[in-house]
Amino acid sequence: MRYFTLFFATALLWLIIGGCNSNRNNGSVKLDINAKAFEKISEYAFFKDCTGFTQPNKGVIPFKLVNAMFNDYSLRDCFLYIPEGGTFSFDSSNLLNLPQGSCLINVVYYWKDARNISLGKQLVETQMLVNKPTGWDALTYHWTADQKDAVLTDNGGSNAVNFIDKKGGVHQLNFVTPSRDECKSCHLLINKITPIGVTAANLNMDVTDSTGKKNQLGRWIDAGLLKNFSLSSVPLPVSYEDTTKPLEPRARAYLNANCAHCHCPNGPAYVSGLLLNADNNNSFTLGICKPPLAKGHGTCNLNYDIVPGKPAESIVIGRLSSAEFGVKMPETGRTLVDTAGVLLISQWISQLKGECR
Repeated sequence: MRYFTLFFATALLWLIIGGCNSNRNNGSVKLDINAKAFEKISEYAFFKDCTGFTQPNKGVIPFKLVNAMFNDYSLRDCFLYIPEGGTFSFDSSNLLNLPQGSCLINVVYYWKDARNISLGKQLVETQMLVNKPTGWDALTYHWTADQKDAVLTDNGGSNAVNFIDKKGGVHQLNFVTPSRDECKSCHLLINKITPIGVTAANLNMDVTDSTGKKNQLGRWIDAGLLKNFSLSSVPLPVSYEDTTKPLEPRARAYLNANCAHCHCPNGPAYVSGLLLNADNNNSFTLGICKPPLAKGHGTCNLNYDIVPGKPAESIVIGRLSSAEFGVKMPETGRTLVDTAGVLLISQWISQLKGECR
């Protein structure tokens, strides 16, 4: 009896001080779209494991994106949750069309040392988009410093991050978790919160798991999850990090991933007249020799969004190169400058022909 009491007390203490939430162990997700959002991410039981958030429970499906938005060099593991028996498709704009009760989950993290990933991750935030009867709802969970759980936040937060990159470079930064309103500002499309990035083209890639290497859209078709879709109808996308590909499609892919969620015909920045979505083939609305609608600090005292052959005279480069509030673009999602991205867009502008008059 004494040993049983000791065991019970130890187990109870383990749960209290932050062990796995008991909901995780039975493999059943606890998402109720009609109930108030949980205060802690662990309460949803999306994952079986406590610290890595990599072992999904039933109905939670990992996926990868060809191109993702720069977010202060952070990494992300992406998942979608589908209620039992649910299926999905793509809508007329080739955006993933998920049923009510579904959820998109981004687990944002840094490897402590990218040269030795066995040392583990520092988790900084988990982003959720939940498809409710009233539409999509954006929820952000900020990971505590002790890494035991992530807590729902409306006002955002910050985490001091120390990490070592693959080349041995040591980095220190303050990762900023966006507020709920900031999340909405990126995800607004026709004044409604909408998922971004989960398009057919951006999901059209090979992934490797325990069963081997296969196109992830093809896997979903074979599993009966993805309906009314032909893989042959989607062109192969270009990764902006793939240096074996031509410069222009890489540059356009970067602008599409980092800017087009706002700078598109139905996005919140459409009034600027600068449309950076990948399928825009109008050189003027793409920014070439297009003056800004209004002068000001945000224009970097320059006259055109893009000046062919002259990246230093292009507003786009000025804003991508800045980390200053009111100048930097994108406005949220980063506090640092993506030097590789700036170089890519600068190289693209440098080879453009023409003259602004």
